[in-house]
Amino acid sequence: MATKTILPPLPDDPRFLDMSYEVQDSLPEEERNLLSNLKPEERELAIKFWEAVKSDFRFNEYLRGCLNCGVCTSSCPAAKFYDFGPREMIQYMMRDSVDKIWEFVNKKVWACVQCYTCSMRCPFNNEIAGLIMLLREYAVKFGLQSAKEVLAPYRRVLLTVITMGNQVTPDMIQPEAFPDWGPQAVEESKNMDVYRKAVPVDLLQRTDIGWHASLQTAVEMMTIFIEAGVLDSLKNVDKDLYDMIMDIYEERKQQLEEIKEKWEKGELKEEDLPDSWLEL
Repeated sequence: MATKTILPPLPDDPRFLDMSYEVQDSLPEEERNLLSNLKPEERELAIKFWEAVKSDFRFNEYLRGCLNCGVCTSSCPAAKFYDFGPREMIQYMMRDSVDKIWEFVNKKVWACVQCYTCSMRCPFNNEIAGLIMLLREYAVKFGLQSAKEVLAPYRRVLLTVITMGNQVTPDMIQPEAFPDWGPQAVEESKNMDVYRKAVPVDLLQRTDIGWHASLQTAVEMMTIFIEAGVLDSLKNVDKDLYDMIMDIYEERKQQLEEIKEKWEKGELKEEDLPDSWLEL
């Protein structure tokens, strides 16, 4: 009579093999996942980061499960060019692999182009692109080095968006900023003033701004960014830019208060009011 093989109880850690294998044990690559290569202080930060992500109400709404089918990665444009894959991230999240998630958010998460193809094609209806966005958001909140490096080239864009309401300005078209444009960027840069004056609508013929907002609109717009927490997040990754924007905000806010005070006292006529903060 054949003896019955008694298998040891399954461990709680899901990184072990499933019941289709007679012997439940870890393979070398799984053993590597179980070990931590992080320094104690770095692992402590990694745990705090992951706990913060999981505590966000969006996490439970976005992460439903994973069949490991690979549809997300096979349709990902970034995966074709970078060492990046949505399935990799989802698997780490399902396994609660703090170290791997920490590595992913510091090296790979910024490769995503946010096309949402992975989310649309996932058979489990995971909001994969949303999870990637969540990791990026908390990378900014924690002031991670990867977030600082990625956002550094966009300092001027952030400055113009928050202070002017413009995403870009015409004079941003510079040869050194667009080397892949070749001679075209040089041509655009040299003749920008001519091109702007040729535009039939009134754009003030300026190259340092696309359009202009009134002083009150500019203050209201910056107040929204501040109250929404955008500036607090920006402070974590670029303190100099944060200080610059806050100085501009305080200056404009004071200008607006002075104008309102003079208006209430009858010291200003309507025609004396500035159409734009640029006229101050």
